Amino acid sequence: MYAATRALETDQETAQDLAYLQGRGTSLGGMRPKCTLLDEDDWLAIGKFPSVSDGHSVTRAEVLALRLAALAGIRTAHARCVALGGVPVAVIRRFDRTADHKRIPYLSAASLIQASRHEDRAYTEIVDALRTRGSQPLADARELWRRMVFNLLITNTDDHLHNTGFLYDGAGRWRLAPAFDLNPMPGKLRESKTWLSEDTGPIDDISTLVQHSAYFALNRQEALTTLREVLATTSQWREVATSPEVGLTKAEQAALEDAFEHAQVDAAKALTRLRG
Repeated sequence: MYAATRALETDQETAQDLAYLQGRGTSLGGMRPKCTLLDEDDWLAIGKFPSVSDGHSVTRAEVLALRLAALAGIRTAHARCVALGGVPVAVIRRFDRTADHKRIPYLSAASLIQASRHEDRAYTEIVDALRTRGSQPLADARELWRRMVFNLLITNTDDHLHNTGFLYDGAGRWRLAPAFDLNPMPGKLRESKTWLSEDTGPIDDISTLVQHSAYFALNRQEALTTLREVLATTSQWREVATSPEVGLTKAEQAALEDAFEHAQVDAAKALTRLRG
């Protein structure tokens, strides 16, 4: 599958490559080459391949972000990197399946709040929708705020409404799904695609997040505690990057440094040193 997708990306595909992709390739959305697979535990997963246009190790960086998010108290899709002839492939388990392969209904945040792709919409709107349709609205609102902090600190600016989702929890209610598609983006403007609120606009400042934490069921002290926890984890990004499940080299880490070490991280450290 990787060889066929790489041939297609480099305009070297053969009729055999196209026939293989048509027969076995599946439409999983997004712009990156990927496929569906079963991992060694017989669990349905997605395999994400490197692209010829990558400026850094995108597959390893995504696994790094997902593993950091889990350590930061965020529910995430299980992820690791495997080597395919020296090529790093991200293997990410599907969370919309049960252990016996039954499907769990899934709904994107865009569908939850009836948003079109090109509209500017806000996380506060998601919280509003959870109050009427969520099974655990308070817990999910707090986790949304934790995710916003995490995204800002690692420069994940691809947080559009199709990259946040919900799983059906019975009785007509929905629960925030595990986080996925977390991608550190070095060299990018630190500005979220989904706004914080209709009044504040995109998320680009940690202090603004803290100031609006009450909308996400957190008082200031709880928000600062959450910020400390997330910051303590993201500050360990180099250690996690070298773990066997991620495997970033020093050169690859250097290419990612701008995503993890920047002015908003410094501002978060200053905030967490304050009391109240």
